[in-house]
Amino acid sequence: MVQPRSLLSALSVASLFLGISAIETDYDVDSSAAMLSRRSNKKTTSSSISQGRREDIRHFDPLSKEHAHRELQDVSAIKQACENSNKKMCGCEEVFQSDYRGPRSTTKNGFKCREWTMAENYPNQGLDDGAFCRNPNQVAARAWCFVENADVLWDYCDVPHCEAPASAPVQNSPTATVASGCINTARYDQIDADIEDISNSFNNDVDRSHFLGGIVRMVAHDFMDFDVNDKHEPMGPDGCLDWTSSSNADISRADFWVIAGNAVIRLTSINKALDLRNTFYWGRKTSNSCVNSAFRLPTTNSCQDVEDVFLARLGLRWKDAVALLGAHTLGRGNSEFSGHHGTWVPNDSEAQVFDKKYYEELFRRAWRPRDVGTDHQDWTTGSSGSRSPKMMLNTDMCLLFDIDDKKQCCSRTNLFKSNGRNRCEVSSLENKECSRINRNHPRFEASKAVKTFLGGSGPNDNNAPFYDAFAVAWFKATTNGLEVLKPLKDTC
Repeated sequence: MVQPRSLLSALSVASLFLGISAIETDYDVDSSAAMLSRRSNKKTTSSSISQGRREDIRHFDPLSKEHAHRELQDVSAIKQACENSNKKMCGCEEVFQSDYRGPRSTTKNGFKCREWTMAENYPNQGLDDGAFCRNPNQVAARAWCFVENADVLWDYCDVPHCEAPASAPVQNSPTATVASGCINTARYDQIDADIEDISNSFNNDVDRSHFLGGIVRMVAHDFMDFDVNDKHEPMGPDGCLDWTSSSNADISRADFWVIAGNAVIRLTSINKALDLRNTFYWGRKTSNSCVNSAFRLPTTNSCQDVEDVFLARLGLRWKDAVALLGAHTLGRGNSEFSGHHGTWVPNDSEAQVFDKKYYEELFRRAWRPRDVGTDHQDWTTGSSGSRSPKMMLNTDMCLLFDIDDKKQCCSRTNLFKSNGRNRCEVSSLENKECSRINRNHPRFEASKAVKTFLGGSGPNDNNAPFYDAFAVAWFKATTNGLEVLKPLKDTC
């Protein structure tokens, strides 16, 4: 893993777009839709909406339970209360216009509605009709929509109220889709969908890979400070990275980070095959202070750091550690922050795919040491000055090679270019091949896991060994030290 100071690079990119910057981390995780208002690096500017007796919609998310109608009505109550309403022309006030199915597509302030991206999460609510005003599950006071405007997230619509009997009964729904203070399948899926929305909003591979890798590393840096031996302050997956924050009264930031990480992994895995939804448990508590937690994270010096963190403190096996390090396939390092520059895979496009490429790269490339004698010494391959620099850290290389006391070597000296030049690129290393870890080495289990995750002896598309092992390791790491967690269900 990248050194703690790299929190200012990949992790800050992730936190910026999730609205949880190191300066202010009180993002209302009750609705990930709020993330959509932070798609660009620019702060939301004042809108041209006329001021009146209404909420400030720049800071108000209609899907947030803090502001929403707190009780959902059952189908029979809606039908009885609004039986005379014309759904194409008006919305019944008794059910907060959630019954409106008309074609109004412009808000009261003149903004154009945009297509809904959460129709699957709110079935039978008219969201799949198109870019029209709706109020799914009565989450707001009246019909509304997300708008196509850089400065404003959403706005109310001027949908007329229908006449309805004043005596209509109102009952609590026994199957509420969203319940305050719990994480059910609908809320989980909503966050997942919005992470995908944000990812799709990036217009270049570098930023997108930085964002995706940053989220996964943010979760990893959160759980890697766990110490099974520290009964007083074990830390672990608590939504805290040495950043000052305020606690959230609804879904914990710790739970939200794990869901966001799960979403990225599902989104970027081949055919979206690695879905961790069924192994997600919720109920983590957010810590507001985790002083010195960064010092529990592994540095990039050697596999001793990996052993100390993953095996000794997290209580995992070498197979688990190697599987978790496979997440390096996503994202990139930046020399301005961590001192390490490049991707672990061939380019930024492939750095957006969660697969076994990381292990293949360890085997197939001629890796040579870079910046030897400095605090950020690592490994690279290919020509110097490449537009797509590639890298491996010491903590990556030592999973397969015995480089503890010998870093002046090349991982493969038998590879040559078409012009006959050795791919080690440095003449002094052409006859100094790095030693592979053998059966008698203390890290033999790590080397064995790397080979297993290749999926076979030759070129293949078999990601199953890696995916299966990662799912187990991720579950262990994100639930470490937590005895009271609840399974994900449709209702709480």
